[in-house]
Amino acid sequence: MSPFERRELPADTLGESIKMVREEDGLTIAELGQRANVQAKYVAAIEAGRYDQTPGPTYVRGFLRSIAEVLNLSADTVVARFEGEPFPTSPGATPHAGMRTFFSYKIIRILGLAAVLLAALVYFGVQITRIVAPPPLAVTQPATDIVAQEPQVLLEGNTEPEVDVTVNGRSIQVDSQGHFSETVDLQPGVNTLVVMARKKRSRTATITRQVLVQLPAVVQ
Repeated sequence: MSPFERRELPADTLGESIKMVREEDGLTIAELGQRANVQAKYVAAIEAGRYDQTPGPTYVRGFLRSIAEVLNLSADTVVARFEGEPFPTSPGATPHAGMRTFFSYKIIRILGLAAVLLAALVYFGVQITRIVAPPPLAVTQPATDIVAQEPQVLLEGNTEPEVDVTVNGRSIQVDSQGHFSETVDLQPGVNTLVVMARKKRSRTATITRQVLVQLPAVVQ
């Protein structure tokens, strides 16, 4: 065979093919490894198809090219055959794979802790918002600004039970359903009624009504 001709790679698995050609040349694993400058344990691992006992795919490609050169095989054909075979992906496949697994686990753990922390922050944020949010407040009577003919007006509305409600700074009673009702004395002219509702530690809800009092003229 011409030194420029390359031998045909047997149609077995790559490891079995290399072993077959090596034995045809009368070489031991140690001799092939010495000539190819590849440690014998890696030659044995390649022949056995135990790529998980090698430093990794990149190194294996380099080993195969050196082995192919010693056995007078086409390096491209040998590497192509290797590319077509499954490479172990278990944590023990390569030293780097274990490191990748470690970092993947670490990242997952960090992400998990971050998710828990985020959920806790959201939960406490919602609770704090509920505490400091102003209570609901509605003034149903008078529903809008009005003109009154009497020096009094009935003020009614709704909020939540146990909410402090004031009208112009004066507290009024809120029943167990959150309803309040109060007769407010007025002065002739424009009266501003400021209704405020507040829970403990919450912000204040405020509604303002204006009542124009026009008393009928007294006939002399």
